[in-house]
Order: sequence, then C-alpha cells, then structure tokens
Amino acid sequence: MNFQLNNLQTKYSFKKLIIGSLNYLLKIVNCKLKICVITLIVGFALITSPQKVYSQTLSLSLWPPLLEVMMQPGKTITQVYKLTNNSDHELQITPQIFPFEPEGQRGEIKINFSPLEPTLTTPHFSFASREKFGQSFLLPVGETREMVLKISLPQNNPEKDYYYTLLFVSGGDTFAPLNKEGGKSMSIVQIGSNILLTASQLGKPTLLGRVTLFSAPIIIDSFSATDFTVILENWGKTFWKPFGKIEISGTFDQKNEIPLREQNILANSSRQLTVDSFQPRWPIGPFKAKLIFSLNQDGSEFSSQVSFWYLPYKLMAGVIILLLVLFIIRRISRLKKYRKQNSS
Repeated sequence: MNFQLNNLQTKYSFKKLIIGSLNYLLKIVNCKLKICVITLIVGFALITSPQKVYSQTLSLSLWPPLLEVMMQPGKTITQVYKLTNNSDHELQITPQIFPFEPEGQRGEIKINFSPLEPTLTTPHFSFASREKFGQSFLLPVGETREMVLKISLPQNNPEKDYYYTLLFVSGGDTFAPLNKEGGKSMSIVQIGSNILLTASQLGKPTLLGRVTLFSAPIIIDSFSATDFTVILENWGKTFWKPFGKIEISGTFDQKNEIPLREQNILANSSRQLTVDSFQPRWPIGPFKAKLIFSLNQDGSEFSSQVSFWYLPYKLMAGVIILLLVLFIIRRISRLKKYRKQNSS
C-alpha cells in the first residue's frame, strides 16, 4: 500500500514538474515573440514614416538631337532648335559650341572643349535669334525656347567634313565644378546636339570605305544564336552610312536576311556596327553568311563572306559524359560481382 502511494506521489510530482517547465518555456517564447513583434512594428514605422526630402529635378530636352548638313562653300543655312525645360524650377542656360572627333569603334566621340576660334577656312556659327554663345539666358519651368542657329561656310572652304557639338548647359559657368559660397558641387544639367557638316561644291563628295572585319564563330551550339562582328572603315573625308544586309543560307535550303542598321561612320574612322543576332529554324549543319552593302543608296557594292557550322555540341558532350558515367558504373558493378564470385 505504501509502495502504491509513493508511486502515485512520484507520478504527480513528475507531472507537476513537466507542466511547470512548459509554462516557463511558454512565458519565454511569448516574451521573445512580443519583442520580435514590437521590433518589427517600430522598424516598419521608421521605414514608412514620411520624411522631408529636399531635392530638385533637373531635366532638359532638345530637338533635333542630330543635324546632318551638306552645303556649298560660300553659302549660309539656318536650323531651328527647340530647348524645353522639364525641371521643377527655372534654369539659367548657357549655349556653347565645340568641335569633336570620332574615338574608338563604338561610335564614341571626343569633344574638344577649347574655345572655338573662327578662321577663313572653317564654318562660322551664330544665332539668328537673340542668343549668344557664352552668355546665359533664363528658361522658365515647362517652357520651350526656339533658337535659330546660323551656319556659314567661307567661299574658299575646303571640301571635307566638320563635326561640332551644340551644347546647352545650366548653371551659368559651363565648367565650374564649385560654387562661390561653399565650394560644393553645383547642380548642372547639360544636353547637346551633334552637327555633321559636309562641305561640297557639287553635292556629290567622294565616299571611300572598306570592310575591316566580318566574322562569326566557326562552330556554334544549336541552342545558341549567332553574333556577327562587322567593322567598317571610312578612309575618306566625308561620313557615310552603310545600306545593305547580311544574306544567310544553310542546310535544308534555309535562307535568311539581316538588314544593316543605318549607322553613321565618320571620316577617318572605323566603327563596329550593331547587328541583330541570328537564330536559324533548323540549327544543324554548315551555313554561309554574305555581307553586302554600299556607301549610299546608289553606290557600288562591297561584300565579304564567312562560313560556320551549327552543331549540338553541348548536348553531345552531355550525352557522352552520361554514357561514360554509365560505363564506369557498369564496370565497377561487374568488378564487384567478379570479386564476390572469386571470394566465395
């Protein structure tokens, strides 16, 4: 009887101990949960609470962004430019004009920021409207200002290309990185329009060009596209843009064409064209690609040709690796079986 009583007391004490431990754990968990919830609420409040942000929007738009002109020496032309202030406050705008030259093979340019000094054998630029180079004017918010640029060529101007950038800069002094008060950087926005000017007496300048590189990978995976590399060189004195295409023929009588984009190639420079990728319908076997283009719409044609193969070599490599793994597993299995038979 005493044994049964002691057993019941032991079970009751053990049960009480377990219940007490669970209650203590629940209190700890509830406390940590409360702390986590409070932390999340405070963090969310700090993130989503409204804060005063002091910023200014600086934005200009200019039309046209590019001007291509062919004119006779001794003549004068005008071009209307439209400059719009899309900022949230009025801007002081300073017009400038600088010569530039091509740089690199991606259509980059290098602007010469030296002051432009007109000579007897270079184009003259001025505004037929009231603006002046180097002098700022006020452009209110949301307004568009029309400016008339006047371009004059001297009578004995050499027949070649002249490249300039018409630049509009906010902030008064175009190149001052510091302000007058505290030496902090100024908020400056600038926008420009490139001018490609060709001086030609008869309007038919001599165009000179050639193919520097036309290539494609020799072997292309059947699940990948072909990227052609096309680099053209202009070794003349007048810019031109290629008119043409890439003709592609392959197995199963496949025929495709990729038209060339009209991209300016400036005088005495080379340019790598941006060409669309090619993906055949049936990517297997040999292919041929022929580049055909002319320097203008009525000029003589230039051409170059490359050959390449479409093969599913990635899939083939995966199959070979899989077969090799299966072969090794089979060999190991046979070896284990052979050893087991010999040991028995």
